[in-house]
Amino acid sequence: MAKKNSNKYGSPQIPVAAPVAAGLQRSALEKNVPVWTASFENASKVYQSFDMKLDIQVDSAWLLSVCERFRAGGDVEFARWIEQFAHVCKELVRLKERLFEEATENWDEARNFALTVEEREQAVTKQQQTLEQAAATLARDKAELASEQQVFASKKSALLDSERSLNLREANAQAGFVEQNELALRQLEDRQRQLAQQHEAQLQQLQEQKRQLESELTQTTRRLAEVKHNCTEAEAERTQQLDRREHEITQSRMELDRARSRLDREWDDIKLAQRDLEQRIAAEMEAERVSHQQAIASLERQRDKAWEKSAGLKEQLVELQELSTELGEQSAAEVLAQLERLRQENRDLKRKLDQSDTAELQHEVEYLRSSKADLERDISTLLPELNELRREQSFKRVAATELEAVAREKRVLEQHKNTLAVHIDDLESRIDQLTNAQKTQTPFPAMSLMDSEHQYRASMELEEVPDLKLFAEELQHRIARAEKHVELFYPLEDIRVLLGGLAMSQLHVFQGISGTGKTSLAKAFAKAMGGFCTDIAVQAGWRDRDDLLGHYNAFERRFYEKDCLQALYQAQTPRWQDTCNIILLDEMNLSRPEQYFAEFLSALEKNNRNERLISLSETALSNAPVMLREGRKILVPENVWFIGTANHDETTNELADKTYDRAHVMTLPKQDHRFTIKKTTPASYSYRSLREAFVRARKEKKAEVVELLQSLTGDAFTEQLASQFALGWGNRFEKQALDFIPVMLASGAPTGEALDHLLSTRVMRSGKVTGRYNIGVDAVRGLKDALETFWIKANLAGEPGKSLELLAADIRRLEGRS
Repeated sequence: MAKKNSNKYGSPQIPVAAPVAAGLQRSALEKNVPVWTASFENASKVYQSFDMKLDIQVDSAWLLSVCERFRAGGDVEFARWIEQFAHVCKELVRLKERLFEEATENWDEARNFALTVEEREQAVTKQQQTLEQAAATLARDKAELASEQQVFASKKSALLDSERSLNLREANAQAGFVEQNELALRQLEDRQRQLAQQHEAQLQQLQEQKRQLESELTQTTRRLAEVKHNCTEAEAERTQQLDRREHEITQSRMELDRARSRLDREWDDIKLAQRDLEQRIAAEMEAERVSHQQAIASLERQRDKAWEKSAGLKEQLVELQELSTELGEQSAAEVLAQLERLRQENRDLKRKLDQSDTAELQHEVEYLRSSKADLERDISTLLPELNELRREQSFKRVAATELEAVAREKRVLEQHKNTLAVHIDDLESRIDQLTNAQKTQTPFPAMSLMDSEHQYRASMELEEVPDLKLFAEELQHRIARAEKHVELFYPLEDIRVLLGGLAMSQLHVFQGISGTGKTSLAKAFAKAMGGFCTDIAVQAGWRDRDDLLGHYNAFERRFYEKDCLQALYQAQTPRWQDTCNIILLDEMNLSRPEQYFAEFLSALEKNNRNERLISLSETALSNAPVMLREGRKILVPENVWFIGTANHDETTNELADKTYDRAHVMTLPKQDHRFTIKKTTPASYSYRSLREAFVRARKEKKAEVVELLQSLTGDAFTEQLASQFALGWGNRFEKQALDFIPVMLASGAPTGEALDHLLSTRVMRSGKVTGRYNIGVDAVRGLKDALETFWIKANLAGEPGKSLELLAADIRRLEGRS
């Protein structure tokens, strides 16, 4: 039963008259070829009648040979397609004849009738409506036809590529077996390409024919418009007939579309057949390959057996050569004769042995065997006794040695006892002397000296800090020339961040690779401000505050003051109490700051600066320095900043959140920013004036910063931090933002730069948002997009470069892990 499905363009397929049978024979081909040729020639005449330069010339013999080749290959679809195309050409000629006949009849009838003005207007209106509908329908059909032609052209191109690929694989598969097939397949491929080109040309001809029919219809419509004023009522009926003719034209066009869809289906069948052929060839090639592999394996096994046999023969040959060498010039017969003589001699000797007196010898052997057994039994009895005696002897020897050692040790101990007694008497006398001397001395000799020395008691005149923006620019040049014999170039952005950090916290962490100038920046800042910098090298074994401050020796009644303790006391002396001073903890993460710096972290959290006290002992000490509270507590003065440098390698520890949250963090890149250094005179700035400048900046910029924090709190960025990362804004963050951002703004930095630095060091750092393993890459991407969106909504200058860089690096890490 024939399939009655629709083609891919939605047009139903209709059977074409006189289909070619599947088993097409040469007689049927010879019968149909003249008909096809005539149809093609008639179609060519139709094109030429419309003044179109297209001549379809078909050689009957060539067409017959092409059909025969396809039939010989088992493919009869090409002949069927040729017949369908010929049928289309025949219908095209008939359609052209009908159109001309109808146009001629309408023209003759239109000239013989006339209408009144009223009837003429009615006919014109009616006919105009009909023509407009026909034009709209024709335009839609034209657009659909163009779309179908484009799709058909693309599918045809794909089919041709598949045919070429299939033919190439077939040729490659059969190249090693039948060389004649290669030439035949190449010829077939060329013929198929020619047929495809002809098919494309014929489709173009059909398209051109359709356009010609549309043009003819337009001309007919125009002619009817010219004579519409002369039509009668009877002509209206003929106009309806013309509409019916137009409908028939539309039906003809639909038949053309159906024929084209039939061609598409046939091309699909060809493509399916080619795919089956490709699979069959692949299966045959696979079977051939397996067969060759089996044959090769069999040959390899035979080769291995032959090599093994050859090796055995070589060994036999070597043995024969060795035997021949040992035998010398003797022949095989002589060797055999010699062997026979030896055998005979052996038999004679055995016979003589049998005839000799062996009974006496055997009796003697039996006697010797019994004697040997008796001796072995005696040995087994005496051997345990010998071992026991040897052990007893070794025990007695060890006991004697121990007695000698104890006696010797006793003599040595008596000598040591006498010596120690003399030393003890000497130490007792010295202790009494030291105790009596310490009763009149101070337990803090270094700090007590600061109470009396003139260099710590004399005050000096200090300069006021100007406007923060001007001060930041001046400080950049002062830092550049602060160190002797070296120039330090730090960008103005880093100087502004440093000033903002000084207003935010007394604890700073300078991060960065080795050689970026972390230590130099701390020292140069202290010198540029006119203060002092105490450099403390943190050791890997530090565990508590005694390693940083020192410890009290109750026996000597003396406190061993370390540099940090002396610097804290020095900053409170009249000479240094109003200067900006630095205590530098070099490589602070060699040990854990949460242990040796714990009391300072707690003290720096207190809002009342006068309550930031560190206890040096459990009880008050006599003769303590003047500025110690209660004789045992030292104040952490506000004019001292702790700056720690941190490298990240296998010898260091990660800083805990407790340290990070309380500190101002700066990451210093490699300095390659050079500028012309302005000459400045040395100066010492007042800490009080710097603090007042910070307070003024906070008052002036507080409203702006509060508005920024409110918009940040209500943004989707904050919601994602809470929902995806379980993070929020605490009181400490808001306090630090109100201290840091105003100073950054007053120093000339944009709001976006200040907020970006705060977010990158307080929120985006590893362990908070980035560097986590319980967060997916989608959450980090969403947070990155939310941050960029907030930046645009808040109209902040620039981009949050530091934060985005951290998020992008974490996204790459998570993508690499997945």
